[in-house]
Amino acid sequence: MTFAYLKSPHGADPIIVEGIFPASPERVFRAFTTPEDLVQWFGSHALEKAEVDLRVGGSWTFTFAEEDGERDILHGQYEEIEPGQSLVFTWRHHKETTTGKGEISPASEVAVYFTAVEGGTRVRLIHSMVESEGSRLNICDGWDDCFGDLARMVRNDAEAGAVATA
Repeated sequence: MTFAYLKSPHGADPIIVEGIFPASPERVFRAFTTPEDLVQWFGSHALEKAEVDLRVGGSWTFTFAEEDGERDILHGQYEEIEPGQSLVFTWRHHKETTTGKGEISPASEVAVYFTAVEGGTRVRLIHSMVESEGSRLNICDGWDDCFGDLARMVRNDAEAGAVATA
């Protein structure tokens, strides 16, 4: 499998994902923190709902509905917020069954850095403290896919803006 954005060895801790996106750091930061944007690029369009309380100590929750009636929920808490520069948050995965029972993963940490570069913004994401190798492998695949979807969304925004101003 080829990974366009994964920079660390597949399954390693920490997971490092990096890409350059054709938009300002402020725009790409908003893509990480605005529910309307998140449902467009996070989770390969399977994200049912995104909730964001963007403040230090605030929480975030992403809900995915599965075909079998189960739910996958990702959630955490914001630890650091520097608009257009960085975002640090905890990450937990909660698998909820149709009977209401579930399993919650130990907390890991995600740090995202936004740097202005020629042609846009370099985003460097470091996802650390993921305890199991299986989880790390899934997270590597997921972040790489998400960065591809983020790139498409930002490119489409730029193209729509160019058409609107033409």
